[in-house]
Amino acid sequence: MTPWVRRLLLANVFIFFLQNVAPGITDAFVFVPRWIFLRPWTIVTYMFLHAGFSHILFNMIGLFFFGPRTEARLGSTRFVQLYFVSGISGALLSFLFAPMSAIVGASAAVFGVMLAYAMFWPRDRLLIWGIIPVEARWLVVITTVLAIWSGLGDRKSTRLNSSHSQQSRMPSSA
Repeated sequence: MTPWVRRLLLANVFIFFLQNVAPGITDAFVFVPRWIFLRPWTIVTYMFLHAGFSHILFNMIGLFFFGPRTEARLGSTRFVQLYFVSGISGALLSFLFAPMSAIVGASAAVFGVMLAYAMFWPRDRLLIWGIIPVEARWLVVITTVLAIWSGLGDRKSTRLNSSHSQQSRMPSSA
């Protein structure tokens, strides 16, 4: 495993553990687009928070499988830049789609890593569940469409149909 993939995996798992033993952590570090000037640190910290076990599991699986080869190709410095620029870009995009929602998760950062992987090795055949072959480029397209569809799917409820955001309430720390 490459250095930054290991560090990011460990940091995400550690913060997820902290979220579960000290729930106030989430309120202090969640990103709400409309509050960016009141809580500027959250444009980075939200990437280390997750909405539940399956949320962190799938993000970390993506990082585990796509990260090492991408980091080896880019080098550690460029890889970590890609990760954080992708995550920050995801936060900025949430201004358009969910300006009052609380945003959590490493998904945008991991999608950036997946996209880089697919750009470097578009025809790599990956096995879904160990049996279904899919080219990297199509896997990225399919997972991106599914993530966007699930995130935008239920606009009528108070909770956005996504593990990445939910209608926000003012965190107790703000």
